[in-house]
Amino acid sequence: MSDANDRPPRVLLAIGNPERERQVLNALREGGCTMAGRCLDGPSLVQQAAVGNVDAVLASAGLHRLTGESFIAVREAGVPMVLLAGAGEADAYDGLSYVLPAASEGPVIIAALHEAIRRGAVVGQTSADKPSTLDAVAHAYEGSGEVIALVSGKGAPGTTTLAIGLAAALGTKGRSVLLVDGDLRGGAVGPYLDLDPRRGLSGLSAGPSDRPERVLDELQDGPGFSILTGIERPEARERLASERMAGTVSALQERFDVILIDGGETLSGVTSATSVALLRSAERVLLVTTADLIGLWNARASLRFVTDSLGVPPEAVSAVVNRREGSEQYSSPEVERALGIRVVAAIPEDPRAARRARAEQTPITAAGGKAARTIAELASRLAGAGDLEAQSTAEEVSVLRRWRRQPAEGRR
Repeated sequence: MSDANDRPPRVLLAIGNPERERQVLNALREGGCTMAGRCLDGPSLVQQAAVGNVDAVLASAGLHRLTGESFIAVREAGVPMVLLAGAGEADAYDGLSYVLPAASEGPVIIAALHEAIRRGAVVGQTSADKPSTLDAVAHAYEGSGEVIALVSGKGAPGTTTLAIGLAAALGTKGRSVLLVDGDLRGGAVGPYLDLDPRRGLSGLSAGPSDRPERVLDELQDGPGFSILTGIERPEARERLASERMAGTVSALQERFDVILIDGGETLSGVTSATSVALLRSAERVLLVTTADLIGLWNARASLRFVTDSLGVPPEAVSAVVNRREGSEQYSSPEVERALGIRVVAAIPEDPRAARRARAEQTPITAAGGKAARTIAELASRLAGAGDLEAQSTAEEVSVLRRWRRQPAEGRR
């Protein structure tokens, strides 16, 4: 956060649009930030940033008279800037500021500001042979453990059951796997597998994080994979800082081949800044939905939040149809048309296996049956980066890398 950890970060706000400024100002206040000042143009932004009582700048790309010289002056003052920019504008500010989608909501903005303060001002390119700090951050994590987030809309389409089954299936593919219960509103991974509720994210929320290895003390063994369980008490959620989550995922990537995050219900007005920090650490998002009208309606709301507010490119999001049964439900091609993203698996309803898994507190893949077989097939595709990657173009890869180096993603 800021230099003084016992005080809230001081943010200089430079939005320009009055209505958008009111929205952002309310979000910053609710997020515990204090206002160092408000600016209406680039010159006043530079002047106030140079005073020295600012921890970060939050600006809009459309701010009046905001020029390249403005960015350089703020950077030379040592103040990190988070810029709200429209689609297709991110490349123009590479090496000048951290960039978020213009439509980002409060929790996303708060998480981005905390991460920008932790990183410090962006260092720009000095020669054609020396990449900017943002590029260096992106390349530094190539080859580290992949992070995959599972999210859903309202209606409980079985995200946790799928996440546990997928973790178990990936563990049989020779991968070291960690499952993180990131549903901070009431995750069920711990109760599902009968784990110790005192360990996990609850343990990380108590006391300072005095050493990076501390997170390893909070991991528990699952059936073929490791687990970082979630939060049960509201007071523990309040103590769990988003920047700690960012560092936690980053450290764990060096120890696991695959990290699965069970994000649960991911929607506007529901997802906290801490959950945002977890979700933005993912390179791939699996949107879990059912194949009925209400399920798809809820999935579209979640997809809209993931792409518009979190800034995840649509190319990084795939759909998993869960609990599909009967010809009266929509087919995978129909789901793809409705959501505008690829369906990578359609898992059939298997109530007998689900009841057995819950009774024995084991992954649904251990119960056998048609659902287990489909989850195992999905795990094979994820482990081999097969069909899920085959359709990615060079342009899509560039989009993914640009998204991954945004300030709220929690990478060091």
